[in-house]
Amino acid sequence: MSIRKNRWWSRLTMELIALSGIALLTAILVSRAVGTAAIQWAVTEAYSGTKYEDKTEEVLKDLDQFIVKNKVTEQNIELLVAWVQRQRDVYVTFYRDIDPILGPYMAPDSPETDSWDDDDALYMEGEAENPDEIDSAELYPTSNYHDVMLYDGTVIKVDMEVYLDVDNLYWVDIAEYGSGAIVFILLLFALIHRKIRYVNQLEQDLKVLGGGNLEYPITIKGRDELTSLAIGIESLKNGILEEQQMKAEAEKANMELVTAMSHDLRTPLTSLIGYLELLNMHRYEDEEQLKKYLEYCRKKAFQMKKVSDRLFEYFLVYGREEKGLQLQKIPSVELAEDLCNGQFFDWQDHGGTIECQIEELKGIVQVDSEYMQRVMDNLISNLKKYGDPVYPLRIEASEQPDMLHIQVTNHIRDRKDHLESTQIGLKTCRKIMENHGGNFTWKQENNEFMITITLPLVKA
Repeated sequence: MSIRKNRWWSRLTMELIALSGIALLTAILVSRAVGTAAIQWAVTEAYSGTKYEDKTEEVLKDLDQFIVKNKVTEQNIELLVAWVQRQRDVYVTFYRDIDPILGPYMAPDSPETDSWDDDDALYMEGEAENPDEIDSAELYPTSNYHDVMLYDGTVIKVDMEVYLDVDNLYWVDIAEYGSGAIVFILLLFALIHRKIRYVNQLEQDLKVLGGGNLEYPITIKGRDELTSLAIGIESLKNGILEEQQMKAEAEKANMELVTAMSHDLRTPLTSLIGYLELLNMHRYEDEEQLKKYLEYCRKKAFQMKKVSDRLFEYFLVYGREEKGLQLQKIPSVELAEDLCNGQFFDWQDHGGTIECQIEELKGIVQVDSEYMQRVMDNLISNLKKYGDPVYPLRIEASEQPDMLHIQVTNHIRDRKDHLESTQIGLKTCRKIMENHGGNFTWKQENNEFMITITLPLVKA
């Protein structure tokens, strides 16, 4: 069995990466949409009603108070820098007519703040020789320009842009990233829920198996590593079941064998002991009776030998150590012809007939002659015990893809003294053929008993 190497790009890994990517992309799109909508809502909420105008009036009032408190005039106009620095959300530029006298890009010691030189005037729209020709509506839009009086009575213009403090923007970030995280987690869970459910199902199956119910089927679905794991568990379970079944069969066969052996051994052994006691006490009338007692002892001894042979066959089937096979290559046709012409003399002597049907056989098989002879001996023994010689023994041989098939069929005769067979001989044959890489099966239909032998074909 081949062992797969660990690879990071396994099917399950790729599926999880793809699902995570889909969840992440969807979460980013949802997060951006939520963030855009939240920002629009926060800005609209911040600038709704008269909040902007109220804030502007509040800033202008604070500016007036600063001018009065610090006595700001044209000569010390740079003092307004301190006020500007104190404002957090205000953009402001101070004008006298159209001349900027103090703005965000002017240093406090700039020469432009020291005097009011009309020759250096800056115009808002185009260049005009005479400032009086410039429309004040064009110079000072009513939305941003405001009149402010200095401490000495000089009126200046203030270009002021007030930015409201949008505290809700912090909640916008929370909503944006929070919604993205929630969507990612929920969507990822929804996408991999099927895998999680399958893992939970496997866990439940293992708990059932752990409780001792090895007949419970393992759920197998999908085509990834979880499926391979489930198939592996199912194979392991089936292996344990097969081992338990073989163990149960062995125990059953053992009990049947012990029962049969105890009966088969006790009867001839009791008779043998009885005759030996008579011989030991010289309780026979003449030489003829002596020979008769000895013949009885001989028969009982051979009967016990047959029982011991059956015991040997039992250990051949269920023993842990088996003799290695000495395989030899022979043509399939030779094996079939030997079966028809040479193996069933005893059956023919018993009054039976043979019908052979051998197709064209061109293949070669590998067999151990000693073990194959044991198979044939078991077949002959069963025929003599249960076969009806009135009906012919049918032998059919054919080659199917990579296998030689031999089928032996006989008619079962009626026996009043029939006892249930332990099938030790048949199981021995099956074990031998399995060791050859083939098979040995049997079945009974009506009054016919059919045996099928298969052997693998090999190259010449």
